[in-house]
Amino acid sequence: MRKEPCIIQRKGKTGYTFLVRIRTENGEVSKSFNEKDYPNTRIAFETAVRFRNKALVDLSEGVFEKKSKATVRDMFESWIENTTDSKRTKISLTKRFNKYVSCKDKKIQDLTRDDIIKDLNRMPNVASNDTIQRVMFVYRTCIIGTALAKEIIKFDPSLGLQKPKSRKVTEKRSIDTDRRRLNIVKKGILGTVKDHYDARIINFMLETIYYTGMRPAEAEVLTRDDIKDYYICVSKQLGSDSDDIDVVTPCKSADSVRKIPIHPSLRPILDELLEYSKYDNVFADSNGNYMNSTDIGNHIRNVCRSEKIEFNLYRLRHNLATELVVNKVDDKTTMELLGHHDYKMSLYYASSNDELKNDAINLIS
Repeated sequence: MRKEPCIIQRKGKTGYTFLVRIRTENGEVSKSFNEKDYPNTRIAFETAVRFRNKALVDLSEGVFEKKSKATVRDMFESWIENTTDSKRTKISLTKRFNKYVSCKDKKIQDLTRDDIIKDLNRMPNVASNDTIQRVMFVYRTCIIGTALAKEIIKFDPSLGLQKPKSRKVTEKRSIDTDRRRLNIVKKGILGTVKDHYDARIINFMLETIYYTGMRPAEAEVLTRDDIKDYYICVSKQLGSDSDDIDVVTPCKSADSVRKIPIHPSLRPILDELLEYSKYDNVFADSNGNYMNSTDIGNHIRNVCRSEKIEFNLYRLRHNLATELVVNKVDDKTTMELLGHHDYKMSLYYASSNDELKNDAINLIS
């Protein structure tokens, strides 16, 4: 092999080894390439040359110095910057990172297994299993995964760690969505939402979700063409991509694409909606923008506080699941109406109530 600066050639029992060694005022680099790890000697040598060339550039630009100073926070921010995950996911993971990761400013090379265990062990009494799982993802994928990919660290300190189980006790609340409460909320919306057009559009949406069990995100992008021939066609939802929050995306899954028959009581409501709405997107606000469930949920919470009742937009969907299960609608039909892949999820959505529990107890002889 020809001689190359900064590359030392040695021949041993396993063949040639090419040692790249560079010392400059900006740092030091050392790495060996043995021909036994490559198809032949020439490829091992050329790999060493390419590494040498890149290392010289990195040293001149201070890359190795930056790596030596990289922190846990730097790795997380690098992952956020480069991931193709949706903006909602980025926001969610950033909240978990800020709240639960305590060693943000520690050098990534100094991150230990004990640091991770310490953070996880603080969580079971205050966080759900889902939140604990997300924090594990932040450590393993966002932080450690990025550091491994950048070759800043050589091993994963989280290997073998088990996710602790949540011990957080949350009182289960039954948020009823019966017609009486729905009417109270609708009246409150008309009284509290300043823009009367928006208030009526919200109430149209509440009625539509009540009778169809659509996900709010699916209702938010409903167009005139989706309402036809006594059916509502569901094929899209208001979602998020890597840059924006409110964008139209495909449905949650292939099973979510469905046709929902229009209930007789809903037909006149939809006729009135189609006449009243100014836009092709029938639930757009007065300016033609998507009216997302977060804003609607805030309006509903204001009404609930004022009226001292409990009500939840997404529970309208759970209400339909309950009606279908209680009335013994067959499994396949229930799943297809709700857009579920598994009937267990439909059962999970269905709620019991005091009346049903009393009836069940009274069956005991």
